[in-house]
Amino acid sequence: MPYKDIGVRRAVQKAQSKKYYEANKEKVKAASRLSKERARANFQEFKASLSCTQCGQNHPATLDFHHLIPHPDNQKINVLTKGGAYTKAIQEIMDKCVVLCANCHRIHHHDERSEAKRKGAEAPFNQSNYLE
Repeated sequence: MPYKDIGVRRAVQKAQSKKYYEANKEKVKAASRLSKERARANFQEFKASLSCTQCGQNHPATLDFHHLIPHPDNQKINVLTKGGAYTKAIQEIMDKCVVLCANCHRIHHHDERSEAKRKGAEAPFNQSNYLE
């Protein structure tokens, strides 16, 4: 029977979930492990399909994700993937990032800093250089 009071409903659901977990601990752990492995494999497959927008380098180990617009709300991809949020990481990449190889990424930041020093202010990012 459903509970109208949300607090009671949550408490009952929590108790039921805990009871199920205790009775099926190994099954739950195995399912969780399998889910994480599948998500990790999907992310690795996604990353393997990418290439640097500057030079075309396509080895997954060399690819970095550069946020087009620096903002404190941007989430670091490595933090998302370490936490297991692979789908969220892919969405962050597609929405806010450009793919650069490690060398092009370092060169980009070097050029950005050099230009900022030359102008005496923070240099704006020129998206046209990195988008097709």
